[in-house]
Amino acid sequence: MKIILIAVIVVVFLLVVVPRTLISLKASKMKGKDAPNTHAASRERIMSGNKTVLYFSTPSCGACKKQTPIIQRIKQKYPDAVFAIDASVDRETARSYGVWGVPYTAFINEGKVISAKTGFQSDAVFEEFFQN
Repeated sequence: MKIILIAVIVVVFLLVVVPRTLISLKASKMKGKDAPNTHAASRERIMSGNKTVLYFSTPSCGACKKQTPIIQRIKQKYPDAVFAIDASVDRETARSYGVWGVPYTAFINEGKVISAKTGFQSDAVFEEFFQN
């Protein structure tokens, strides 16, 4: 019984923890780099140097379904600064930002990626970005 439990723990670790860690490391490598201009709708905003948020999701992502209402609220408050991108459609932009998993959010200021985060983000994360 102990062997089976250990095997299950190892499998979960390899299938869940390791990939999430790799995705987070990939996202952190974007920090400080020039923001790619592959997304036509956000290109002008990014090049202007204004604060910009790119939110990558896919229709089949469960965590994205929880994140999207928050993105919609933030987009209402900052309509010209928040861009939702379907990573399954705009693969070029997703690839240029190093998106390995969704939801993925890139926070851009002065044309540089100041932070890129995977997973669910609270309202407070977005408010802090826009207020500071």
